[in-house]
Amino acid sequence: MTLVPKIDTGLHYPINIHAIPSSWAVDYIGHFTDEIQPGFSCGTHNSNAEGVPHLRPMNISRKGKVDLDEVKHVAREHDNRRLSQGDVLFNNTNSPELIGKTALVSKLAIGVAFSNHMTRLRFNTAIDPRFAALQIHYLWMMKYFLHRCVKHVNQASVSSRNLARSVPLVAPPINEQRRIVAKIEELFSELDKGIESLKTARGQLKVYRLAVLKHAFDCKLTALWRRNKNRAPWEQILFGSLLSHVTSGSRGWAKYYSSNGDIFIRAQNLKHDRLDLSDVAYVQLPEQSEGMRTRVRVGDLLITITGANVTKTGYIHSDIGTAYVSQHVALCRPKQNADPEYLYWYLTAESAGRKQLKGMAYGAGKPGLNLDNIRSVEIRFPELDEQKFIVQKIHELLTVEENLTSVIDSELRRTESLRQAILKKAFSGQLVPQDPYDEPASVLLERIRADKAAQTETNQPKGRRQPRQKRTVPV
Repeated sequence: MTLVPKIDTGLHYPINIHAIPSSWAVDYIGHFTDEIQPGFSCGTHNSNAEGVPHLRPMNISRKGKVDLDEVKHVAREHDNRRLSQGDVLFNNTNSPELIGKTALVSKLAIGVAFSNHMTRLRFNTAIDPRFAALQIHYLWMMKYFLHRCVKHVNQASVSSRNLARSVPLVAPPINEQRRIVAKIEELFSELDKGIESLKTARGQLKVYRLAVLKHAFDCKLTALWRRNKNRAPWEQILFGSLLSHVTSGSRGWAKYYSSNGDIFIRAQNLKHDRLDLSDVAYVQLPEQSEGMRTRVRVGDLLITITGANVTKTGYIHSDIGTAYVSQHVALCRPKQNADPEYLYWYLTAESAGRKQLKGMAYGAGKPGLNLDNIRSVEIRFPELDEQKFIVQKIHELLTVEENLTSVIDSELRRTESLRQAILKKAFSGQLVPQDPYDEPASVLLERIRADKAAQTETNQPKGRRQPRQKRTVPV
């Protein structure tokens, strides 16, 4: 066990500094750095690539990588602060959940500028910057900075001073750091390959789902059934002719919002093409007259008519209690000769109703849908018993797809847990074996400090008091 200085880790520090190997050192970040410096602000950004790229918080991804997909530029003469190879970039100002995202500066980011919401760290030779970037980003992953940041009205921050003087860093011998980084990169590469395979499989399942719904509405799912039943060709009719009631919510419901009461269905409750009440609003009406027009029943179809989720559709297949729709949602009540679930699947099929709704919402330059748009959707309409048979076949075929998708999503979540487990082992000395011939980190640190002190002494003019040195952050 290594001798640990008096380090205040706080309650949420994820590394047990008292259990690290004896050859490791631990101290605050400032003792491992030569420079900690924030970037500069600029109110004259441009997006036409004139000047020099100016990295902002969104340019560090949640995976701890520099992301240059969306970059603003500033005039070159505005400020001379630039990133160099080996720099580590820390997100110092953001929403509390995103404070602390950290990345090693990639080759593509060398020579670019960085905003005052970012802090550049330049480490001394006791720390491999790749190792430092991984460790600090791991602290973000484990929500350490969420509890250590200073919270303001609309955002939070970690100052350069606090980063230098209050955030601990564990440091193995320099050669061990390099072995750890190599092992992490190897394991992460294998994880990323697995993730790519899972995402490819999930994409194939989406294609399968599209094909099932396409076949459902071009007579292929029921071709044999139709021959045996000697059925007539399907009708082509307007959706509106199948509805006994179609409406949308009224404006002004915000004044009826309450912490409890009746369910108020909004566009976000339909974003997955199903009714999702995990984030639900409630209303309490002083009288029920207005509510009766927009109150949902079992069997109703709900279609998003404005906003980012336009065309997304839900089906009320069971009693959810008293509930109303907002002005952004259309309520459609089918007649008895139509199976509501058949209509639901038709409206969500990309080759059928969804294609028509999208064409009306976007193709004509409209920001959304109106009720006449919904009524005018053309429906391929078989007899009621065939509608029910089609719904049954869709359920049979899509149950397999849904189960496999659930397994894939579970595996994707598990990969994130594995990533955290790898990093936990890396920063506790359990990922690679220690080499007794490695120089202990504390010895190297002391030599660096001694060399720095000697250099300061050498540069001191004899007979003169040394002028005070400027530091970006006192450490």
